[in-house]
Amino acid sequence: MVIKKMLVVDDEIDFARYVADVAEDLGFEVTVTDKPSEFSLLYCNTIDVIVLDLFMPGTDGIELLRFLADKNSQASVVFISGKDRSVLHSAEVLATEQSISVLGTLQKPFRAEELEVILNKYIKSPLKTAAIANLVSVEELEQAIKDEALFLVYQPQVSIRDRELMGVEALVRWKHPIKGMIPPDYFIPMAEENGLITEITSFTTKAAICQQGIWKSQGNNLRMSINMSPKILDDLDLPEKLEACANHLGADVSKLMFEVTETALTSNVVRYMDILSRIRIKGFGLAIDDFGTGYSSLQQLIRVPFSELKIDKDFIQKVSTEKDCFTITKLSIMLAHELGMCAVAEGIETEEDWNILKQLGCDQAQGYWIARPMPPEELESWTKSWSTVQ
Repeated sequence: MVIKKMLVVDDEIDFARYVADVAEDLGFEVTVTDKPSEFSLLYCNTIDVIVLDLFMPGTDGIELLRFLADKNSQASVVFISGKDRSVLHSAEVLATEQSISVLGTLQKPFRAEELEVILNKYIKSPLKTAAIANLVSVEELEQAIKDEALFLVYQPQVSIRDRELMGVEALVRWKHPIKGMIPPDYFIPMAEENGLITEITSFTTKAAICQQGIWKSQGNNLRMSINMSPKILDDLDLPEKLEACANHLGADVSKLMFEVTETALTSNVVRYMDILSRIRIKGFGLAIDDFGTGYSSLQQLIRVPFSELKIDKDFIQKVSTEKDCFTITKLSIMLAHELGMCAVAEGIETEEDWNILKQLGCDQAQGYWIARPMPPEELESWTKSWSTVQ
């Protein structure tokens, strides 16, 4: 059994020990300190989780975060604070920008159950296991692409108003012949870093368009959402190529939605605007994905003729617990509607989230509470079971 190690840094020693008690019940081996000056001495690269108070005398949590970034730490962090919640959110964003994994944030005082929920994310995370085990190499991914070992699964997107199935999002998966399923959060960044993402995007696009054409021929003309890598947004002939592909495979152009992250639009803006505008002129849909995570969201909404706004899952999954995320979600929905766009929520995991989004007037949603991504042959049976649940 692998022992999970934790370091708790909090100038309130009684509270630090309370955190340690909860973590030890979950199987962690915990080191506690109430002196942030000791952090550099206690830290080592075998620590799995760090629980860090942001407001401490002498050395604050942001300074310790900088230390972790300089060390290229692989530890996951839980931020806690008894003061301004907005600082918690800023710390989370800052950590993410420095490639530090954040399990969650907690406002003091918090219940043991709240901490357990966050720590269980680490315990059950397949991505963390994959990263530690160094599952696959770049060469294995290259071979998988050559062998056509990648495949697509489809996550339903439904109307929040009446639960009707509106479409699906195509998601790429990889099953290694020996090592089993490789998490996409592991191999997609690998592909992006090693010049393989264009090939994966091309495969995903063609396979998804083909599947939409098959469903259309069967009388089930579903919308197909396809993630578009920014790496292919420099090809001025892309709109014509997509149109030719859709026509050749018998797909409905009006039912094909291409998703682009807003962070992909921060450079070479004129070229991107040219390509994306012509994609819309051809009749395709265009969604701005992970809305709220970039730096110039409002500017992008004006520049590019988007038809759909997808609210990032980080806001949706905290819509019931954090006022800031509730407010951002509410305003995002209002903004989408004012600009004539469909508002789609990503990452719904609870019925409570669903009910809040329904109250806020969100149009559509996807997430594990609705359905996990599935092979195309399972969609019909899922649709029947979903329609019977009220």
